[in-house]
Amino acid sequence: MTKQIILIFAVLCSVQVQANSRYTERDTVQHEFFHDATELLQPLQPVYLDGVVVPRTGSGNWFVSVTGGATAFLGTPLGCEDLFGRVKPSYNLAVGKWFTPAVGARIHYSGLQFKDAGLSTKNYHSIHADLLWNLLGYRYSGQEQTRWGLAPFVGVGMIHNSSNKTSPFAFSYGIQGQYRISKRVSAVLEFSGTTTFQDFDGYGRTNRLGDHLLSLTAGFTFHLGKIGWKRAADVTHYIHRNEQLIDYSRALSEKNSRYAGQHDRDKRTLAELKKILEIEGLLDTYGHLLEDEKNGQQGYPVNNYSGLNSLRARLKHRHWDGISPLDTADIHNNNKNKNKDEQNPDSLASNKFMKAEGHNLMALNHVSDSCLGAPVYFFFTLNTARLTDVSQKLNLDELARVAKKYDLSVRVTGAADSSTGTSDINDTLSLSRADFIVSELKQRGIPAERITKISRGGIADHLPTEANRHTKVELFFP
Repeated sequence: MTKQIILIFAVLCSVQVQANSRYTERDTVQHEFFHDATELLQPLQPVYLDGVVVPRTGSGNWFVSVTGGATAFLGTPLGCEDLFGRVKPSYNLAVGKWFTPAVGARIHYSGLQFKDAGLSTKNYHSIHADLLWNLLGYRYSGQEQTRWGLAPFVGVGMIHNSSNKTSPFAFSYGIQGQYRISKRVSAVLEFSGTTTFQDFDGYGRTNRLGDHLLSLTAGFTFHLGKIGWKRAADVTHYIHRNEQLIDYSRALSEKNSRYAGQHDRDKRTLAELKKILEIEGLLDTYGHLLEDEKNGQQGYPVNNYSGLNSLRARLKHRHWDGISPLDTADIHNNNKNKNKDEQNPDSLASNKFMKAEGHNLMALNHVSDSCLGAPVYFFFTLNTARLTDVSQKLNLDELARVAKKYDLSVRVTGAADSSTGTSDINDTLSLSRADFIVSELKQRGIPAERITKISRGGIADHLPTEANRHTKVELFFP
């Protein structure tokens, strides 16, 4: 009697633990994450802001210009000589930097000689800082490199008359045309002007603008450092992906916590069941069912693939034509034709496969262009010809053994996931996966002439999408 009471008490404790466990799981609010984890872990394709470019490096896009040409002086008073009678040679040097494809700055020096109002030749030096605006800079957003540039500029500086030692304030202005000959060299044509006070040449009123130098020069610009621009990336997609990954990580953490709690409840339940078996004296007999299956042995899994099992079933049944025995109409028709088949020896011509090594005689139906059993699929990791699990090679061993034993032909069909990669990439990838399986079959003794290789490229036949990254192997009668 005491033994029965203890047994009933132990059973009630176990039932109570299980009831509490089920109630807690039903009553817990669970967070489910609906995003595709594989999609989240794939690299993002960059998205760029429309019409926005940035320098390749912050210290790039410097330039040095060297030009030469002619300068004409227009002063107040003008003097008796016309414009062409006032032309004198001059040269220019400039150092600058483009901050954007449209905006740049430079320090510009010009000098040599000019004719004043009295037609006397004098030396001058001018230095000024200019701000440049490239009217064609917008073209950089759509092209890696543009040939032409057209940049008006304005600036301020000083101009020095070497004869009367005056150095008044001056304004500079003009327009520069540029043609890029190569990555480092451009041809430059520039029309510029400098305006200063009337007494610059020694004639005219002070503190009033009126003397001008007009220059037309041509030369070369040399580009220094890192050159060019790159499109500005839109970081919105990366921010959104980061938020999704955080959400996914949080969901996995919550799921792990639930599994940990379930594991603890299961351990308590098993402990109660072990107590029951110990009380009943059955622990030695059934205790192994409650032990942890991890024995420290890491072996290959048992080959129990459904496709191979179907193939084995086909090989164990002779004359099976795929018609269910429950179909009475088909059975009736088969009975009518039974005598005809027995009298016709040619109907058994295709049944030429016999079981070796002392087993019973077995014949197989020859169904033209029909796969023997279900196809066997081999799955690959993203963007590779590498199996997701090396244990899949056990199926290759079994396929090769069956194909060699019964002289079967093999058809290998490679495929890729069309949702990732371009069409060309998927064609190459599916062919590589088929080549991998073909090479494995050859290593296992299948002759090359009995193997047919097909490449399907990118497909979207299966869900989840990972299932499309496979190579299918089918066995046929020769």
